[in-house]
Amino acid sequence: MSSEQLRITESPRDAQQGLPFTISIEKRAAYINELMLAGFDVIDFGSFVSPQAVPQMAHSGEVLQLIDKSKSDTKLLAIVGNIRGAEEACASAKLDIVGFPYSISNTFLERNINSSIVRVDETAAVIGKICSSQQKAYRVFVSMAFGNPYGDDWNIALVKDCVEKLANSGVQTITLSDTIGLATATSIREIFDTLMPLYPGIEIGLHIHTQHHNWREKISAAWKAGCRSYDGVINGIGGCPMTGYELLGNLNTLDLLSYLEEEHIAHRLDNALIKDIAFRYGTFSNGENYQK
Repeated sequence: MSSEQLRITESPRDAQQGLPFTISIEKRAAYINELMLAGFDVIDFGSFVSPQAVPQMAHSGEVLQLIDKSKSDTKLLAIVGNIRGAEEACASAKLDIVGFPYSISNTFLERNINSSIVRVDETAAVIGKICSSQQKAYRVFVSMAFGNPYGDDWNIALVKDCVEKLANSGVQTITLSDTIGLATATSIREIFDTLMPLYPGIEIGLHIHTQHHNWREKISAAWKAGCRSYDGVINGIGGCPMTGYELLGNLNTLDLLSYLEEEHIAHRLDNALIKDIAFRYGTFSNGENYQK
């Protein structure tokens, strides 16, 4: 297994968006600048959404301007929730990837981006065209891909139909997201076993919110089913503030690193630097001084 085939995204956005305080523009940028040197393929650094909805991500454009890309080939990704956000994000030369939070759950679409199953396909298609015209990569996150707590319909066939629809529309990077921690090793294996043979030319990744006691079985199931793209958060903090499970926690990047090392899977991450960052920044314990 070569490091070129494995893709790891670090997501300070997901770490910070559910915090009960905001971090300054300068400190957010300083943190990302350290991450840029650690060997991640992608950094999901922020979002171009309403500051009223997610105040922790306000001024992401200003954060982006302070990020130094000169010593790194790491790509920068930002989440957008609508067409206006996509246009704003694509206006920045530093941004490489636009991420859109799709979902098979109508309830979650309403909560997260004030949309619906009926409207979201059109929005996703328009954002895809904007990205293409501005030469930005496009990544679609399929939220609630492993279950639904709101009573909406959910089954593997619905997930398959969603991925098929996105693939047929030209989306080349699709990340299946367990936004609320419902995924099990069994469901992850079944879904990736179903999808991977059908879409060999598409990068299908995994973004899970999980607790520390059961992350390993989930990652092992995904790996054995052929998943080679993973999202993580150093120290495993964060979550989605629109779910009601905002502090559930993300897959800890340090845990993912330990799995790669134990399984002798090649990667390009700088273990020592990432562990140092994890120690110094901790869990963003307060808004004024979050570096140890």
